[in-house]
Amino acid sequence: MNFKTVDSGRGVGWIGDGWNLVKGQLGAWILLVVVYLVIEIVLQIIPFVGGIVAALISPGLAAGMFLAARYSDEGKTVDLNLLFQPLMEQRTRGPLLTLGAMAIVFAILISVVLLMMIGGASLAENNNMSADAMLASGMLGIGLGGMLVILLLVAVYSMAMWFAAPLVLFAGVAPIEAMKISFKAVLANWLPALVFGLLIIVLGFVATIPLLLGWLLLMPVLFAAMYVSYKEVFDVPEENSVVMEQPGMASSVMKM
Repeated sequence: MNFKTVDSGRGVGWIGDGWNLVKGQLGAWILLVVVYLVIEIVLQIIPFVGGIVAALISPGLAAGMFLAARYSDEGKTVDLNLLFQPLMEQRTRGPLLTLGAMAIVFAILISVVLLMMIGGASLAENNNMSADAMLASGMLGIGLGGMLVILLLVAVYSMAMWFAAPLVLFAGVAPIEAMKISFKAVLANWLPALVFGLLIIVLGFVATIPLLLGWLLLMPVLFAAMYVSYKEVFDVPEENSVVMEQPGMASSVMKM
């Protein structure tokens, strides 16, 4: 699937365009975010199994937010049904769950790398240390180089997932292929992606100050902005979009 390179300034423009998509139905968007967060938090509370389920369905819930952005873009009504629609559709459920499985694989990979670094650093220290002291020593022993390795892995994963869900949802791309295409597209647009990421970090800090309540506004804008970036980078024409109807209505798919 072809993609294009955009100007660095679009990293800021995506956020502005995202806000334009959200502001007309702000109440509905906040409801989507609240339900999204409640589901994630409740699942995380459940020992072991909850975290796995949360990781599996997270790309599907994110796809629901992208679908809501598509509805806003087309002037349609946004409601809570859209959040769950991608996981309810047979065409998209399996691929989105596969993306969730890849998130679990990545988490395991990061854990293994981190434990190897901590273990190696700890062994270099006094073997008579307590477990807590060895853990603290290991964390310090990772050093700048180890942290850079972790950050690099996180960056690669984030690049692979940026466009993966919308590619699966709107273009019908297979999940692994979607991750490959996403990585290449973000790499080709690393400058606007960097500008976008840095701006989100700043906005996230501001959103955190009022008891995290600012995230109820920032998250809708973030998802809508990422949808705008997908639409722009892949130059998606309106007539070739995939339309997913709400439950109880017929779904029609137009191939890209």
